[in-house]
Amino acid sequence: MRRIFAASLFSFALSPLCHAIDLAQSYELALKNDPEWAATTLSHQAERIKEGQNYGAMLPTVGLNASYAKNHFAPDTGASTSYNSAQYGLQLRQPLYRPDLWRDYQRAKSATSASDANYRQKEQELVLKVSEAYINVLRAQETLSTTQAEEAALKRQQEQAQKRFEVGLIAKTDVLEAQAQLDGAVANRISAEVGVSSAREALAAIIGKDPGTLAALRSDFVVTPPQPASPEDWAEMAKSKNPQLAAARMNQEAAEQALSAQRAGHLPQVDLVASYSNTDNKTSNFALSSRNGNATSVGVELQLPLYAGGRTSNAIMQASYLSDAAREQTLSVERQLTTQARTAYLNASADSFRVSARSQAVKSTEAALAATKAGYDVGTRNIVDVLLAERNLYASRRDQANAKYDYLINTLKLRSASGNLSVKDIQELNGWMQ
Repeated sequence: MRRIFAASLFSFALSPLCHAIDLAQSYELALKNDPEWAATTLSHQAERIKEGQNYGAMLPTVGLNASYAKNHFAPDTGASTSYNSAQYGLQLRQPLYRPDLWRDYQRAKSATSASDANYRQKEQELVLKVSEAYINVLRAQETLSTTQAEEAALKRQQEQAQKRFEVGLIAKTDVLEAQAQLDGAVANRISAEVGVSSAREALAAIIGKDPGTLAALRSDFVVTPPQPASPEDWAEMAKSKNPQLAAARMNQEAAEQALSAQRAGHLPQVDLVASYSNTDNKTSNFALSSRNGNATSVGVELQLPLYAGGRTSNAIMQASYLSDAAREQTLSVERQLTTQARTAYLNASADSFRVSARSQAVKSTEAALAATKAGYDVGTRNIVDVLLAERNLYASRRDQANAKYDYLINTLKLRSASGNLSVKDIQELNGWMQ
């Protein structure tokens, strides 16, 4: 296993020779290579076509019919005859009063709007997915660097403890304690190596290639609390801008239009109908040949449903239930999103203060380690105190890094919940990469 990780880290060490990929470039690669996003785009295009299909149902339809036949006619009196006949015709039908078709078209328009809103939601999800995967790689890499530094520091402590033991300055138990702490650091480093590989694989699955070297977050990155500084403001923003809620509202409107379309099944239907036909019977029989010629017809056709076996009433009842369900679903989505927006605000706000606190904790543990080492040199502290101070320092550095990356992810989640997340956020965050 050690050789496998060594090869992986060796290739990673060589990657700085190549151009580093930043967050914006990762997003562009995801747009081109992520199969899930490609499927989303194609499905959205297919959904938009449905509106045109419903609109076409209200336009004129023109049909051509033609026939050719060999016939034999045997009258009750007189001689029989055989003849060929040809016939062709055109028919045009234009809906004049079709409330069912109009409501279907309105339903399709609402469904298209819902599809557009869903597509915007998927765009937000892609921005968040790419950003989170990218940030998780940076987090894993920084965790690995910290665990490697911790292992090196504990190895130095173990070597010093061994030398002190050999000259009789400390007991064997101190050496064993130092070795135990070193072994734990080695295990943590191996876990961190696995974490880096896993995070990079997750990002590669999205962008369609090995990410290579990633641009890191600059050390002067500024952490600020989210604005506006009120969870209710973010909740109201979610109600007005979140595309997922907009899609739910459009789906509710589509369900109401579908109900109206079913109710229109009880109404009359009026069409304009025009036709032209030509008949040619190849015979000398006067009775048959007299039917040869052209025929035209223009008129209005009315159909009034009287009884359809209860199908129309049942369809209305079903559409009514679906309309009520869509309304309740909209309310459910609204409540979920406002809760998510409030929670995301609280998390992002807490993270902004947590970063500052973790930075101060690193300074404190560095001072504590220095004091503990000084006490160990004069004999007032033992090796266990020094090792614990070492572990505390590197733990605080990992906590500091995690707080920083948690802040980034939770801030993006807050903007997503409020409906404000877009590629502009990637560009803004990318400006802090180097």
